[in-house]
Order: sequence, then C-alpha cells, then structure tokens
Amino acid sequence: MESEINPAEVQLERFTESTRQALWNLLQYLLFEISPSGKNVANEDGSFDYKYFDNYFTDEGRDAYLVKSKTGELMGFVMISQYLQKIKTGHSIAEFLVLPRFCDGCR
Repeated sequence: MESEINPAEVQLERFTESTRQALWNLLQYLLFEISPSGKNVANEDGSFDYKYFDNYFTDEGRDAYLVKSKTGELMGFVMISQYLQKIKTGHSIAEFLVLPRFCDGCR
C-alpha cells in the first residue's frame, strides 16, 4: 500500500459526459461513507441523492475532476464550485475523495 502521495505524481482530469458514470459511482461511495452523519439517507435502490450533480455538467461555476496517479490509476475525485457562503469571490471544494488505498491513516 502506498502511504504517501507525491503531489507531482497526481493528475487532475476534467470530467466529461463520458466519465459521468465514474463520478457518480465515486460520489455514491463518498455519500455512503458520510451517511452516519445522518444527512444522507439511502433511497429504496440503495443510492443516495445529490441535488446538484447534473449542474456539474451544465453550470459555468462548477467543475469536477478525476484524481489520477501519474500512471493513470483512479485515485478519487474533487468537485469545485464558485458558490460560496462566506466570501464573495473564488472557489470552494464541494466534495473531495481520495480512495482509502491511497490514503494511509485517513480514517
């Protein structure tokens, strides 16, 4: 298991319509992981809702990226938004996930 991630060996790949399902699958994993907080309740089919998911493919103020290793191995994702709560301009990280395999000690 790789315990440290060298930032020089991480790539961001912008999500496209062809990688939409990968983003949805990773987001479902994240929503499952944070479900004990009580905010995320599973639907009858076992999936979780994410109100703004489609907006990441249509809105100008939102972007989503796959996080990949230098060799192209999927490591996680990040969803970035310009919808801010405390400041007037900039970006915020809406959702972020590094798969446990790449994150020794994250739990």
